[in-house]
Amino acid sequence: MLDDPLRLALAQGWVLGESGLRDDDLAEDLAADDSNNRRFGDMLAVLAEHWRSVYTTLRHGAGLRKAVNVVGADMELVVMTAPERIGCYPDGATIPVHSFVTRLEADDWVIAALARRLPVPGWPPSEQNVPGLEIDV
Repeated sequence: MLDDPLRLALAQGWVLGESGLRDDDLAEDLAADDSNNRRFGDMLAVLAEHWRSVYTTLRHGAGLRKAVNVVGADMELVVMTAPERIGCYPDGATIPVHSFVTRLEADDWVIAALARRLPVPGWPPSEQNVPGLEIDV
């Protein structure tokens, strides 16, 4: 599950890319947790295609690269990689990983960011650095 700011930023990015227009009502409708907007399927298809490409290494499973890192009082950084990449590596070695920031919302953990930066809804949507997450794990 995605948190509200991430859903809204994704919807705004899609609306802007599709029409070039800033349509707050459409973006908010598409970002709703229970959206039944007729264009929701179109947006989801574009996002899913993109995510399938980006996260292809996680398609057949995933493992935590390193212990979960606390980002704030209610957030954690989760770094994942393909199962065959889990293990010990010498200092300076690089392996492909994907970083997600999760946030505790009510009693559930939700994805707050698909990278080491938090989304900032707006026209255009942007991202904000999280102190301490600029350093590779």
